[in-house]
Amino acid sequence: MEAPFVERRFALDGNDLVVRFYTPAKAPGGEFQCRYSIGWPEREVRRYACGEDGVQALMLAMRTVHSDLAESEAYKDGRLTWCDQADLDLPPTWGVGPLYDVPPPPESLPS
Repeated sequence: MEAPFVERRFALDGNDLVVRFYTPAKAPGGEFQCRYSIGWPEREVRRYACGEDGVQALMLAMRTVHSDLAESEAYKDGRLTWCDQADLDLPPTWGVGPLYDVPPPPESLPS
């Protein structure tokens, strides 16, 4: 497998959660694909997003990663951050609201 052209390291429970994006490439159907991987502690997720060109494919891959991370229990529990912030600094948050947000408080455990 080729080397990623860019990656981001998020903090998860005192360890790194590494997300890698690979160079968008034209697929046989004419669309561009941008492969990415999310290195969760228990497994690595590998997927791709498609776009009309490489930039759109990359942006859609980043948006999909943002959604996957933001929907995770780790993020909802406040255990997944970037630069000690809840804002993961990936689309769709670019240019929306404050630059950095306070991490959400941990959810209360049922007694």
